Amino acid sequence: MTMSEQYTVFLIGGGTGGDEQAVFTLHDVGTRCRLTCSYRNKIIEAEEDDYFEALCQIRKQLEVEGILPFCYGASCNVFPEGTVTEMSRGLVVCKVKTGEHPKKSDLVNIFDEGYDVVPVFVHMQQKFWDSWLASLPRSQDSEGTNAKVRAVPPLLRFLTLNFAKMLKSLSPPPRGR
Repeated sequence: MTMSEQYTVFLIGGGTGGDEQAVFTLHDVGTRCRLTCSYRNKIIEAEEDDYFEALCQIRKQLEVEGILPFCYGASCNVFPEGTVTEMSRGLVVCKVKTGEHPKKSDLVNIFDEGYDVVPVFVHMQQKFWDSWLASLPRSQDSEGTNAKVRAVPPLLRFLTLNFAKMLKSLSPPPRGR
């Protein structure tokens, strides 16, 4: 038995004219996440450990045609965070701001859109994430020197039992084969 869920996302670039859409269909296949993108009478499929990674694989193929999906999963300021990604199977990611740790209110579904979506190519999203990590405040050790950047620990404090249940409800747990 597999879960099948669909999201419709606007596409930009590649001569879309601004009103073209793609349909993304999610399939839980055991512990794997299969994502299908249907657009322009074409189909692209990817199977990864989570839906964010599957979306990145599909985006790389869309990039060849100069097409970007207009959704948070393709936005420059969005990236998965370990615990959140695991709990949602990659459907929920964090919006990040330079120099700030994400908050509960910064969590979004990868297929949703908003006023702050800034679609970019996959490699550009990775570069933004790297620069965001480097922008985080550094803690001071006992000698007053900078210690390693602690990546996203404040977010983990927000993962209370009720919040974890809410994330799990966004995507059913993987089913065995």
